[in-house]
Amino acid sequence: MNVRKNLRLKEYDYTKKGWYFITICTKEMKHHFGSLIDNKMILNNNGLALKKILDEYNETHNDIKNDFYQIMPNHLHLIIKFDDDIDHNLGSIVSGLKSKCTRELGISGLWQKNYYERVIRNQKEYDNIIKYIEENPYREKYHW
Repeated sequence: MNVRKNLRLKEYDYTKKGWYFITICTKEMKHHFGSLIDNKMILNNNGLALKKILDEYNETHNDIKNDFYQIMPNHLHLIIKFDDDIDHNLGSIVSGLKSKCTRELGISGLWQKNYYERVIRNQKEYDNIIKYIEENPYREKYHW
């Protein structure tokens, strides 16, 4: 039996106001969302559907904002912002987003079970993460 490693900070309250950097990878790193061509992400129909879900996210959620994202062929980088402390935690938000995408795209087993998260602690870190996300398509090789 595989035991998943807990990637969360043990003493951190994931309902607190702030920014969170999330990376969600597709199961088996399958390229479901498009291709990188000349350092530009070209979205296929699944990628366009995912983009629509992400673009509409802020219209349906009052206390949680999709602050910034980058869709890649086999993963998604996303910064989520909590404007205030919330009643549910980051894990339930990511789980809900993954479920919505799986349902609307109609791809069974779309995502890996876990996801990467990082609590963004200050503006400098936020700016560095935005730069990392923006430059992700320009990296010829990326390994997850």
